[in-house]
Amino acid sequence: MIGGFSVLLIILYLLIVLYIGFSASKSENEEGYLLANRDVGLFVLTATLVASIIGGNGMVTMMAFVYEYGISIIWAPIGTLLGFLSLAYFAPKIKKLSDEHRFYTLPDFIHKKYGKAASIPAALIVFVVYIGFILIQFIAGGIVLSAITGWPYTLSVVLMGIVVMTYIFAAGYKAVIKTDIFQYFILFILIVLAFFLFGKVGTIPSSDWNLFAAGAVNITAFILYGLILIVTGADVWQRIYSGKDIKTVKRSLVFSGVLTMVLMVFVILIGLVIKSRFPNIVPETALAVGFIELLPSWLLGFGLVVLFAAIMSSLDTFLFLLSTSVSKDFFSKFERFSKKDFVLQTKWFSLILGILTIILAIFFSSVVSVVTAIAGMYFSLFSVIIFSFKYQLKKGAVVLSIIGGFLASILAFVVMGIVLEAALMSLPASLILLGIGQLVFKK
Repeated sequence: MIGGFSVLLIILYLLIVLYIGFSASKSENEEGYLLANRDVGLFVLTATLVASIIGGNGMVTMMAFVYEYGISIIWAPIGTLLGFLSLAYFAPKIKKLSDEHRFYTLPDFIHKKYGKAASIPAALIVFVVYIGFILIQFIAGGIVLSAITGWPYTLSVVLMGIVVMTYIFAAGYKAVIKTDIFQYFILFILIVLAFFLFGKVGTIPSSDWNLFAAGAVNITAFILYGLILIVTGADVWQRIYSGKDIKTVKRSLVFSGVLTMVLMVFVILIGLVIKSRFPNIVPETALAVGFIELLPSWLLGFGLVVLFAAIMSSLDTFLFLLSTSVSKDFFSKFERFSKKDFVLQTKWFSLILGILTIILAIFFSSVVSVVTAIAGMYFSLFSVIIFSFKYQLKKGAVVLSIIGGFLASILAFVVMGIVLEAALMSLPASLILLGIGQLVFKK
């Protein structure tokens, strides 16, 4: 359990985040709540992209894979960089269409090009995947906070949920990006922490320095995981929509890719240090244990704030994205409503979905299995999105690819279990079905 000063730091952090969130709600219109008036500049856009990617998924999960594969997990950050660079290439088309047609979600893009029949299953996949992402942040935050403070896991999860739901309800997207700026600066303390931890390194086995230790299949999965979850990331697309202009968006995506990869590499190196000293602990608790045992007492509180900020910055992003998606991609498809009603529904769904995922987080605690499962489902959108930039796809082929890829991932997990190899199955399935659909369906 940490000392009183460190507890005070985490309470101060939560109060600052709440203040920033509430201050963002002043004189805010509907478009400001939903997408910050599509006028986000280079620095803010980069800060919110990096802060949203480096979360429970990017830190706690990465640490768990370090325990299994050593430095070979570094292929995932490389894939992440490739994903950002790919989106930077496609950004002009995405941004131009989003400004012209007022997109708010990734399924909006699919709906415009291929209609309701394609956008509804895409929205369902986004819903399932981002429920999983939110669940990961709650699990990671609960594990870290309870391991370090001694507070009950349930209390830690509920506390996180109350804070995030409060400022999202008050100020929406503008609150998310403003709190992300604060959390972005806190993340760079991670580099300082890394140097303190490197001084405590034990003997790192040579196998942990083997870049290819994970094997060809897993390395391919790591690269694709990093690449595809950026290219098809509904949260990343939402940030592209909110950018000030095409030039700003392209530059931000490149900068974000480089910064995200650098921070992820530091997380991996920290993981190797902790593993060398504590090889037999539960991998999901490695960051918490490592910080408690290896950081000087005066720095421990700052370490906790870094972990917590990383998790919270992704949590608010995913919760707001999902709340927007449920309102826009489901309700607006069956009933037309004003932007004012859109904002109101998004607010209420942020509370409903927040409470739902808090309950789920209390009963589930395996971060790695959740990440693997949702990655496999999300891969089913990749083929349609990539080929839609270059080819005129047929609507029937798009629907077949999305639904077929999703079902293929479910079948693979049932047959093979929740493993990386099974997560890859939806990608070739969706690609093959897209090709078959292009041949079979008429325009």
